[in-house]
Amino acid sequence: MNFRQNISDSRRRFLSYGLKLGGLSALQLPFQKILASKMTVLDTSIKKLYKFLSLDRLVLNTKTKVVHLPSGRIFAKYPTIKRQVIIGSANWEVEVRPPYRFNKEKSGIIIEMLALTRLATGITDRTLTDAHRILSIAFIGTYKNKSGIIFNKYNFRLHHLLLQTIALNNTYPATQKWEKFQQATARINYNLKDTKPLPRFMEWLKSKTEFDKKVSYILQNKQTYISRLAKRASLYKL
Repeated sequence: MNFRQNISDSRRRFLSYGLKLGGLSALQLPFQKILASKMTVLDTSIKKLYKFLSLDRLVLNTKTKVVHLPSGRIFAKYPTIKRQVIIGSANWEVEVRPPYRFNKEKSGIIIEMLALTRLATGITDRTLTDAHRILSIAFIGTYKNKSGIIFNKYNFRLHHLLLQTIALNNTYPATQKWEKFQQATARINYNLKDTKPLPRFMEWLKSKTEFDKKVSYILQNKQTYISRLAKRASLYKL
């Protein structure tokens, strides 16, 4: 009798343990699904975050033939470039030629950083000449909008930087500096009536007389401008 009772008790305990384990397994499944879901969301978020990681390098979109500069020092985020090739900073002038071009809307920022990268090696007549040549790219026909207006027409940071590279360059005679500036900016006539008038601090763009006054002021404060330019170059070089 006791033997049979012991067997019966064992069976009951076995069934009880089995039911408890089954219940625990059932409770674990939803948690496992939630955990898996959260891991998937996390993984997706990481992938999305990765797409916007900055890169202080020139990146060519091989599909559109457009060159970008997704620098974290300038942009908080940048659209994903799926088909990309890195262009070296040493030979970009050879590679970024038709059919390749910079992103038109961001061309001013890209070209400014490239010019500053050259100046970061030292402010000399040679680097000033190189920077002047690089900045002039921002005003060529490639970077016009659908209305035929140059995207960088009102990029006054470029105009000021171009002014300084010409003013501080000892190889450019004073009588030729205005002509150098005019050539570099594609001879944009700021005296023509425009829907977007020039601000007062940019009135010097309208005449040689006012331009020469700016050049004279820069030369009177030459060391100050050289120091400022060197600092700016060190901050934004590639």
